[in-house]
Parts: sequence; structure tokens; C-alpha cells
Amino acid sequence: MLSKVLVVDDESVTRRVVVHALKAISVEVFDAADGAQALALASEHAFSLALVDINLPDIDGFGLIRALQEIPHMQNVPMVVFTARSDPGDDQQARQVGAAGFLYKPFSTQELRELVMAHLG
Repeated sequence: MLSKVLVVDDESVTRRVVVHALKAISVEVFDAADGAQALALASEHAFSLALVDINLPDIDGFGLIRALQEIPHMQNVPMVVFTARSDPGDDQQARQVGAAGFLYKPFSTQELRELVMAHLG
């Protein structure tokens, strides 16, 4: 059975790049453009990993991670924050909400695949 990865980013180009990059490692990718879509998908599917952008139109990524963790089957799912922001407090805030990792955009497809494979074990 394929691992399911949730990708949440309001930029469609970023979502397409991630989906394409992860095809090479045989994971099933579900993508959402905002927090509401992400929460709807997470309530329907058991994900093995979530990649969450900080800047979303309806909720910030930190709030979304907290909301995702309230879904019982998502409580132990590793969540990685990925962002183009260069706010020095972001990685600390990501750890505070329980994020398992942090990835700065732009990232290489190889870097992304290695990060995903590391979290999927």
C-alpha cells in the first residue's frame, strides 16, 4: 500500500512541483490550496506525512498543524513546515506546534524526496 502524503500550499505551481517530485518515490500525494481543503482531506484519509506551507489564505500553517493534530488519526503523523518566508522565528514556532521538520523554498526535488523518505521511514 502506498504511503499517503498531504501537501498544503496556496501556490498551484508549488503543489505541482511537489506532486511531480514525489512520483519518483511511489507515494500517493493529495494536495490542498488552503487549510479548509486540508482539514477536509485529513478527515477522509489516513496520511503518513503532511507538508504544510506557513502562508495560507485562510489560516496560517502553524494553526493548521494544530488543527490537524486534533483529528485523532492525525495525532502521530509527522508534519513538515515548508516556506519561502525568512522569518527567524518560524522554525522555532514550527517546533513549538510539533512540526517534525522544516524546509525552505526553493528546495531541490532531491532534497524534498530525501526529507519525505526520512519521515516515512
